[in-house]
Amino acid sequence: MTTSALPPAPPPELGVSYRFVAPRAATTPKIIRDLVAVLVVAFGHEAIVEQLRLCVSEVVTNAYNHTRTNLITVDVSLGSDNVTVWVNDDRPQWLPRVPSAAPPWRAEHGRGLFLLSRLADRWDVGPNGAGTKRFGFSIGYEGAA
Repeated sequence: MTTSALPPAPPPELGVSYRFVAPRAATTPKIIRDLVAVLVVAFGHEAIVEQLRLCVSEVVTNAYNHTRTNLITVDVSLGSDNVTVWVNDDRPQWLPRVPSAAPPWRAEHGRGLFLLSRLADRWDVGPNGAGTKRFGFSIGYEGAA
């Protein structure tokens, strides 16, 4: 796992991109993870669907739990060798860090980024201008956990 910067969305000839905009609601993580799962299955990448669902759920849940934004924007790009997901929120000053070790089994928080760091091939987080933050990760089609 590397935390190097993620590439921008691929140009149309190299892949296909989708954008989902959803209200900041308790149902949004499930809806977004299900939509992203449908996308990767429709494009023939069933091998990574569960890995991707878990990562999407964790990142969108973080946006729901730790922001005040009215809308959560999720961009999904299916490139030639991986899928990249970006989630935008309104807390650029809160940049999460991956725990160095797994949280205690009874801990109620802290597992999401730890899981993401183990399941995604790479991830990145940083300010995205105008008071927003962009959290992204990529999973290769051949790298199913």
